[in-house]
Amino acid sequence: MNSRTIEAIAACTRTLGQAPDADADLFASDAVTLGPLRAHADRLALRTRFHDDTVDATCRPAEAAAASLYDSLSRARLDALGARWLQGIRENLVQFPGVDQDGLRWLAFERFSGVASPAEKREIAQLAGATLSPPLLGALAALADLLEDQRRFAAEAAAWAVAASGQVPTDVPRGATRGFAIPDTPVGADIRRGRYALPGRTRPREATQDSESGSHTEAPRPDDDPVAALLGYRAYTTAFDRIVNATALASREELERLRLALDADFSQVRSLVSRLAKRLMRVLMAKQTREWRFDQDDGFLDPSRLPVFVASGGAARPFKQEFESPFPSTVVSLLIDHSGSMAGRPMKIAALTVEIFARVLERCGVKCEVLGFTTQEWDGGEPARQWAADGYPPEPGRLNALEHIVIKAADTPWRRARLALGLFLRDEMLKENIDGEALAWAHRRLLARPEQRRILVVISDGTPMDEATFAANGFDYLDGHLLGVVRHIERGSPVKLAAIGIGVDVSQFYSNATRISKIDDLGPALTAKLLGLLSE
Repeated sequence: MNSRTIEAIAACTRTLGQAPDADADLFASDAVTLGPLRAHADRLALRTRFHDDTVDATCRPAEAAAASLYDSLSRARLDALGARWLQGIRENLVQFPGVDQDGLRWLAFERFSGVASPAEKREIAQLAGATLSPPLLGALAALADLLEDQRRFAAEAAAWAVAASGQVPTDVPRGATRGFAIPDTPVGADIRRGRYALPGRTRPREATQDSESGSHTEAPRPDDDPVAALLGYRAYTTAFDRIVNATALASREELERLRLALDADFSQVRSLVSRLAKRLMRVLMAKQTREWRFDQDDGFLDPSRLPVFVASGGAARPFKQEFESPFPSTVVSLLIDHSGSMAGRPMKIAALTVEIFARVLERCGVKCEVLGFTTQEWDGGEPARQWAADGYPPEPGRLNALEHIVIKAADTPWRRARLALGLFLRDEMLKENIDGEALAWAHRRLLARPEQRRILVVISDGTPMDEATFAANGFDYLDGHLLGVVRHIERGSPVKLAAIGIGVDVSQFYSNATRISKIDDLGPALTAKLLGLLSE
């Protein structure tokens, strides 16, 4: 991470926490990506601002088990104060909670702050809560009123820890781990810098349920991608990757509820996008011109051919017929980034825009496919845990499980897919984004189509992101693969590729790219992109 970035974060830390040594502390941090570094800086600022080591040492129980519980409550207090204080700090702490498996800490954080603990910590928090009696749970919640007075909080927390030490088994709040840690020593600096020539390794090809038919098909794999072999890109394991139909990710009742919520929102945006879509429709319909064919055996009498007909003794054919010139068979695939940063309004606008344009394309006889991509967990998941269990072998490749989502297949009528679009509003499914493999997957689907013209438009609000993969392989690992896939498509594929970046310039990857400053500009940008591609 460059020094300017660290210095900028350190300046914020000094301001928030009056921490004069923030620069040195942050430069010494083992955080290897921006998100964890911000969270580390926020925790440093909170500790400097709200924590007194002398008070802490005075109140901390002497007995080891009680002291451990007391430390968990102290950490939860600082996180809760930060979550209550500033929204940005709350988001950093929740999105990048670290690799600890301290269930009591995260249970206390929920009770102190009123904020849900990170998804990956909820299981251990619930496990810790299950070991506590109702009186202890009530006393824990009461500590929330003392957060701003460390002396009173420390005294009450110490008493609570002594009382609870006999009830909380030491292996419960920190056991049942599902997380993993990026080690300091087994993974060398050369890996963190991201050497890009990785040795190939074959892995068993796993099956997952096909998104359309219910039959089984292979999960997405980088070895399906010729660019992966060229760049040395690979996945540590593909056993947990899956391609899934959107309707399989939620119950019908939930999808109907989300769909109703989508229909109720953004009437003004709907009218704007509808006007743009009608413009696109007029252009498409104009291309379906009508033409006359002459010298026909039947049809309309052509006066200009009558002299020839008479002179030929009736041998010439004097009729003409009107035909509709065929619009080149076309399929458009919309590949939507389903990363966590798209949650809320961006996904709602994206859903509305995609729906209207998909319906317009269908009415014009243009097939339309809508795909999404994310990962199954934050910061790694099962592949990363398997890597950790294997002893952190170097250069592991991708360390998260892919989730590729078919929202609407090209041959599926829109009336059958409209319910699935409600899934755009299900924020908990939005996690990391591994763009290169998603793009290669969408491209393969188009290559298998029979249409003459195939168009792929990517809609994203950022560059590829997976913290675990970055930490183990270097920051350029996912970016390099995406760039390679884009170049492969642009230079040698019949598929026309374009991209729209929401708040980010994606022209560093895509030659045909448009940057929009806010999500509300998606409709005009998509109109312009499709008009350009369909007019070529």
